[in-house]
Amino acid sequence: MRWDLAGETALVTGAGSGIGQAVALRLAEQGVKVAVADLDPGRADSTVSQIQKTGQHAVAVVMDVSESAQVARGVAEAQAALGPLDYLVNVAGIFHEGLVQALSDAEWGRMMAVHLNGTFYCCRAVLPGMLERRSGTIVNTSSLHALRGQANAAHYAAAKAGIIGFTKSLAREVAPHGVRVNAVAPGPIDTPLWRGGLTGPELEARKSQRATVIPLGRLGEPGEVADTILFLLSPASGYTTGHVISPNGGELMI
Repeated sequence: MRWDLAGETALVTGAGSGIGQAVALRLAEQGVKVAVADLDPGRADSTVSQIQKTGQHAVAVVMDVSESAQVARGVAEAQAALGPLDYLVNVAGIFHEGLVQALSDAEWGRMMAVHLNGTFYCCRAVLPGMLERRSGTIVNTSSLHALRGQANAAHYAAAKAGIIGFTKSLAREVAPHGVRVNAVAPGPIDTPLWRGGLTGPELEARKSQRATVIPLGRLGEPGEVADTILFLLSPASGYTTGHVISPNGGELMI
């Protein structure tokens, strides 16, 4: 499907693997120039290489989204290489399990820093240009856990829930200036982060067990979330802002 995005520019965080990489590749397929942002230089370069092999334009931006100075520098690098940014897609994230009573200050803080602070830093860095041009679209990544809660991962669910509140608030602020802000809240998606290092029969057993509570009977694929994000970036969703779409296979129906 064509989303009428050709010639635009985008910054995608966490684009070295998983959903972020799928978004970067999908955008490039549509003719978008992509700044591939990731904490890992090798992963960022790998995504850029895949895009360049298709004849499209991409640059790698290495940054830790939890560090505001790195984000400011990374956004400046992306704009210097590609021009003004039309789209921002915040995907970068981490996952860690732990009961609330066992979580350390550092574990709680890191989860908030990467997800919630990182989303804020990236949005803040791109907004001046978007507001000046009265044009731009942002998609933030939350989680199914933010909508229903998750035992043994309250810090993750809380950070992702914060992203929803931030998304809706920012959408109200910038809508009068022609900028749209939405979020996706994916259910279980078959990414390296979800696999958690598992392989072989152990991984297949985990997938099968998880699929039993999903009406569609399977995990989602990164490309399916990427397609949802492309819809939210595109003119097809031009009257949509401040909303959360949850591609979750029917696990939570709201």
